Amino acid sequence: MTVTESYLQISEYFDINETSWGGRACFSKRDLNNGQVVLEVEDCMGTSIDYDFRKEVCHYCYKYNNGKSMKVKISFNDLQDCLYEFPQLATYKAKFKGAGLWFCCDTCRDKYLSIHNITELIESYEILLESFMRMIKNKSLLEEQEQDYNGITITKEYIDNTWEDITTRWIPMVRKTKATKRAKFLPQISEDEYNCCRFVSETLFRIKHLDPGSDTLEAFHNLQSNELSKIQKFPVLLNFQVLVFKTLFVLLPDNLKNSLTVQAFRHILGSEYGNAFGIWQDTEAVDSREYFGYWVFPKASYFNHSCDPNITKTRIDRKMVFTLNRDVACGEELNIDYSGVLDLPVDRRQKFLFENWFFVCGCNRCNSDLKLVH
Repeated sequence: MTVTESYLQISEYFDINETSWGGRACFSKRDLNNGQVVLEVEDCMGTSIDYDFRKEVCHYCYKYNNGKSMKVKISFNDLQDCLYEFPQLATYKAKFKGAGLWFCCDTCRDKYLSIHNITELIESYEILLESFMRMIKNKSLLEEQEQDYNGITITKEYIDNTWEDITTRWIPMVRKTKATKRAKFLPQISEDEYNCCRFVSETLFRIKHLDPGSDTLEAFHNLQSNELSKIQKFPVLLNFQVLVFKTLFVLLPDNLKNSLTVQAFRHILGSEYGNAFGIWQDTEAVDSREYFGYWVFPKASYFNHSCDPNITKTRIDRKMVFTLNRDVACGEELNIDYSGVLDLPVDRRQKFLFENWFFVCGCNRCNSDLKLVH
């Protein structure tokens, strides 16, 4: 087993190296003590709050109040100073819905509004929300589409051909149509696709406004895509992606749509599969906490999984903190755990990790447990 030299520097405490056994991995630069925080990140590329929790979770600090709805929203008056830059948003004055954003207090709302250029994203959210609220969902059609796609053998060529058709046939057809007539190209979408539209919109927004030389953007562009493995496991995801892309291409204002290429879109979703962190209720009772959604932190996505991890990950409001839970020697790999599988027996751990994260866990704990089983 070999390890190559580090190519991406994001922490003074560890290097990210290519390995011969697990892709990229993190290795300590020196001896480190139990309790050492090796990484803190607040620079997420995109978030997705589950539709059922959209009113119950603060969209800034992710506070949750036992199912009670958040009371604070963005009003149209909050955006008055920016309307000259966003003329399309001005047309929503009489029916502004708050862009589907809820907050636990005025402070969180104001902090959200203080994010540089955030009105650009709010405009896109409002357009998506207004369109989604007018849609009539046809669940039988969606179920039929799922069944059809599940009968298809997915290959890389099949996925590439699907997107080639979008690029060479569908996009030119939309562009030739007057803007006032493009609504006819809008597909019917579900709550899940709507949520994904918001996630992709936020990621496009972050990509546009991050410094091109930033560590976060470099880490994001270098994330591994799990597109093929994920769609082979769940073929309906290909149709899901097409619906999301078409919705965004028709609805997004030019300030974000100009960044919406097929290549960028495929990397956004392909890298989300396998690199997203869950947004969980902030409670010590792991078995009873609520799952609110997910977010992507590129710089934190290079930790591999172990069923005996030496790092504990913790969410503090909108920040993720990665702390050593024991002493670590120089050159030792740093690991986290995925999806809370540590209490499962080895056969169920291995099955879950393979089916959801597409790898066979070969950590020391699994190897030891498998010897006892066999």
